[in-house]
Parts: sequence; C-alpha cells; structure tokens
Amino acid sequence: MENPQQSKEPDEEGLLCRLRLVLWSEHQGLVATLLLIAILAASVYFVIQWKASDGLVDIDDVADSKFLFQIDLNAATVGELTLLPGVGPKLGRAILAHRADFGRFENHAELLTVPGIGEKKFQAILPYLAPLDDP
Repeated sequence: MENPQQSKEPDEEGLLCRLRLVLWSEHQGLVATLLLIAILAASVYFVIQWKASDGLVDIDDVADSKFLFQIDLNAATVGELTLLPGVGPKLGRAILAHRADFGRFENHAELLTVPGIGEKKFQAILPYLAPLDDP
C-alpha cells in the first residue's frame, strides 16, 4: 500500500515546476513592460479627458435657471398654479375659489383681489401668465 503523502509530493513538485515556467525572469520583464504601458495609456487618456472637460458644465456650478412657461388662469388646476413663484397649494385653492365665485378672469390684474396676492407677488407671477383669451 502506498503512502498517501508520497503520492502528493510529486504533484506538488510538478505544480511548483509549472509555476516557475510561467513566470521566468524573461516573462517578468514582459509583464512589467505591459503593465507600464497600460498605466501610461490610462494616464494619457485621463489627461486628454480632463483637458476636454474644460468646456463642460459642472453640475455643482450650474446657475439657477429661469424656466419660462405660461399658465392659463381660467383653465389651470391647483397643481399648475403651485408652479407659479410664491404660490402654494393654499393660495392655488384661493385662486380657484375666486374663479368659481366670480367667473373667468377678464384680466390679470384681477389676481390682486385674491386674498394672499399683493403687488409684489403679482409682479413675480405676471411673466408666467398666459394671455387671457375671450371665451
């Protein structure tokens, strides 16, 4: 009967021999050269990308943008009215209540009669109001 340890030894020795063959000193130089080329190529790529990004906008540096949209006072919902500057759900419902009580808005200045809208808020809202059409 063979000793199990004796049968393992030649296999371990054969594995070590195969590993030595894979990374001879000549191969080590080739692997080191390939790694150096890869690092240099990655460095050049990132430098080019960095230079190319000079004209791009950094998301943290974006200035506040003014979006232009227009809302029809006579057809707007509460959700649409809350898009107006300084108008929340409560004021939006007050505008709808005014429209329900007094009918269509004939001109934008009628907004000044809605409780909660003063001259300052009216001037902020005015650019976002669509022209009022005749029914």
